[in-house]
Amino acid sequence: MGLALDLVVVGYLSQETIINFKGEVFEALGGPAAYASMAAAKLGAQVGIVSNVGTDFKTPYRRTLAECGVDLKGVRVAGKRTTSFRNAYDQDDRRTQKILALSPPITASDLPPDYMTSKWFHFGPIFREIEHDLIRMVHHRGSITSLDPQGYLRRMDKGGHVMSSTWTEVQDVMPFVDVYRSDDNESRLITGEINPIKAAEKISEMGPRIVLITMERKGSVLFDQGRVTKIPLILADRFVDSTGAGDAYIAGFAVQYLDTMNAVRSAIFAACTASFKVEGVGVSSLPTRAMVERRLRDTNYDRSTTTSTR
Repeated sequence: MGLALDLVVVGYLSQETIINFKGEVFEALGGPAAYASMAAAKLGAQVGIVSNVGTDFKTPYRRTLAECGVDLKGVRVAGKRTTSFRNAYDQDDRRTQKILALSPPITASDLPPDYMTSKWFHFGPIFREIEHDLIRMVHHRGSITSLDPQGYLRRMDKGGHVMSSTWTEVQDVMPFVDVYRSDDNESRLITGEINPIKAAEKISEMGPRIVLITMERKGSVLFDQGRVTKIPLILADRFVDSTGAGDAYIAGFAVQYLDTMNAVRSAIFAACTASFKVEGVGVSSLPTRAMVERRLRDTNYDRSTTTSTR
């Protein structure tokens, strides 16, 4: 008998060294799996992670995940090194990213049997670590599958620096994805379309029933079974750090969609969840459900302000 989790997040947990434009050095837990799982857990969902780490994975990071309520049965120690990045930022907040270590790929055999009955699986690769067979297997078992393709759109140069790349295997995976989320730059890499609405339509034709494209300060686009809805930006009280905002967005969408099965309401809830993430560094500002609902009420957000087109 499985744990009947609401959400399982699959992808590398990473240990990141951050160097700001002043030369100050910080260390942090990173990766879409960390941000999405903790965001969903803070919103009240029952969440697990499937990831491979090394013997060097820091105990405080494991404790942070556990204290947030994330089930760690699927976090497997595989080798000595945990996936690690060095992120250096210049004065214009442009990032240079270098891979310091990569854990072994995540395969279908890494999925704990207890997770098999989970309602939703979100796949958030950092660097091509999730084997496609795992996505296909989960889809065929009947769980909702979502994908953030960022990690499939990366390559590494000879110096270990991360570069943008095309994803040649996209047609092998998209038919097994129910919900797609990326930013507009990533959707352009996949489809060649600059217009996010046209990109969403093309991605939907590949397989996903629901397509979500976020556009930073321009809000987001929802494409749901032929209907396009523009979701306005929900303003944060302050802007500190956008890292993980897209992961918080998909976590908010998944949690609300499991409750309501309403894509528009879920996208609004997701946008509000992301608005909290940018207010703090790392995971420090991830909201509870009560906080999201309060902001939606206090800002007088009216769903009629969304616009829909065919």
